[in-house]
Amino acid sequence: MSYDKQLSAFSHPLRQQILTHLALRSMSVRELTDATNVSQPVMSQHLKVLKEVGLVAATSVGASNIYGLEGEKLEELRAHWTAHWANLLASLNNSKD
Repeated sequence: MSYDKQLSAFSHPLRQQILTHLALRSMSVRELTDATNVSQPVMSQHLKVLKEVGLVAATSVGASNIYGLEGEKLEELRAHWTAHWANLLASLNNSKD
């Protein structure tokens, strides 16, 4: 499976901040805008990107959407990235011999 879209979404500094905040607890758009000091339209656009690639999910609670992490998808991305770096480092070590 290709993780290009997830890695691209994860590469933006604000989206990294969003994921860091959501790792602590699920939050509404308003809570995330307050925590990151960005406008609601900017936050909504970044949440849309994260949701489209499956890194976050939204649950409707009354009139609000509460966003939380998609742990399984994040774990898949972590495992892919860890294996990728292990292979790169092994190749580097082998080329020095």
